[in-house]
Amino acid sequence: MRYQLMEKLSQCGYRSLEQEKSGIMIRESENVVYAVTIIHFRSGVQIQNYHNLQNRVNFTLATQYRRPVEILHILITPDGMFEDDVMLLVEQFSNLWLVAADTGRLYVYENQQADFDGLYTCLNNLQLVRTKLWERLPFTVTPVNIVLVALNILAFLAVIILNRSYFAVYDTDIMLKMGAMSVDTVMKGAWYQLVTSMFLHFGINHLFSNMVLLTYAGCELEKRIGKVSYLVVYMLSGIIGNIVSLMYYAQENDEIVSAGASGAIFGVVGALFVVLIVNRGQEGYLTPQRLLMLTLFTIYSGLASAGVDNAAHIGGLFAGIIGGFLLSKISYYGKLE
Repeated sequence: MRYQLMEKLSQCGYRSLEQEKSGIMIRESENVVYAVTIIHFRSGVQIQNYHNLQNRVNFTLATQYRRPVEILHILITPDGMFEDDVMLLVEQFSNLWLVAADTGRLYVYENQQADFDGLYTCLNNLQLVRTKLWERLPFTVTPVNIVLVALNILAFLAVIILNRSYFAVYDTDIMLKMGAMSVDTVMKGAWYQLVTSMFLHFGINHLFSNMVLLTYAGCELEKRIGKVSYLVVYMLSGIIGNIVSLMYYAQENDEIVSAGASGAIFGVVGALFVVLIVNRGQEGYLTPQRLLMLTLFTIYSGLASAGVDNAAHIGGLFAGIIGGFLLSKISYYGKLE
């Protein structure tokens, strides 16, 4: 629903402020800057948070454009059966419209602005817009992450096809020749395996579990930090995770063969966790607490399973956390688009 609203606002002459993750759309006129914030309602969020958001948007735009700012808040609720907290917000703010996510219906109460920059007519027909299949998913499909998922699947199929056997993906000798890594081969000069091993998986279960987590967490992170930044976080986390794995197994057995996107995926999860912490209170259904529980469960599953490269998991996770922290700082100081 959020991206339907943003698309509709774009058709009305609005554009995203900085990155889409902000959920703020603006339109400049000669004398005023119109701003629309799109917020998912979350129970328990204090009214002061909404006042802080309004003050921050007003200060940022007034400073940047040096003209008066008019702000409209659009609050997305699960349905039209509004909670008491929602109605309290309606009473507190005179510039708040409600949109029910299940129907797309727009609600404007008597104490609210009847119109805002001509948007009522534009948005009142939102419920007539049929959502595409991918818009019904619990996450937004993003291009770079989907390409990475596709590359992992294609690499899995390539091992099977080129070796004419499904069981080739379970054979460590074959997987090593196809690009998996070991301490021995990397130290002999096959440094490319730090990258190629990120796209290979030992069996369908290994691939499936990794791709499910990557599809969800990767798309969530990419839409928040952008395509290029996401690709950098993914690749560096995977490579650093593999280096940590090599250092760990060099102490035990330099012939162990490892492969998988786990290091990169844990880096994505770590970076997403930091981004959610930085933007807490603005992310709707996805919260740092839920992501932390998902991460801890995944780590526990790895520790409780045999043959799992937990060194790569932990190395990638910390690389992602550091990367997410640096990106947040860069974005805060305005050095990132």
